[in-house]
Amino acid sequence: MAMDKNTIDDDVRTIIDEETARVFAPRPGECLACYVFRQLGEFGCNGTHRFVEGFRDRTAPRATALLARLSRMGACCCDCEMFLNAFTFAAKPWITSMPFGEVIGTPFASEEAIDMRERFGIDEPPSTKLYLCCRLVTRGSTQACGNWARIRRW
Repeated sequence: MAMDKNTIDDDVRTIIDEETARVFAPRPGECLACYVFRQLGEFGCNGTHRFVEGFRDRTAPRATALLARLSRMGACCCDCEMFLNAFTFAAKPWITSMPFGEVIGTPFASEEAIDMRERFGIDEPPSTKLYLCCRLVTRGSTQACGNWARIRRW
């Protein structure tokens, strides 16, 4: 019976480890800022750079000066400081010449998107689709995508 319990414990640990790795993995093409923003929304800040370091370790291990660069930008102590001192949403980051319906993963049909743009001036998909705009960020980059603008410090 002890062997069966060990096997079950191993299976459970494997499932938990695989799911944890999946949840914390950056999405394909996701930039540093979108990744950290998404993780903070799910898990909150713990006063460290756990998500910045996790992103770097998984996608850009050669970016050894990342924490120093973020520190110079005002994000010296933790992940959430990236959005307090270094980055903010770019003005209308999702403006595009194609209707939303042609953007993968958006719920709007093309006609509805055009109508929303013309009638209400809405030029953005739901915030849950924020990471879709990161597809131009190359693997190994720690730069923010076009969703983000630098907060200029005096």
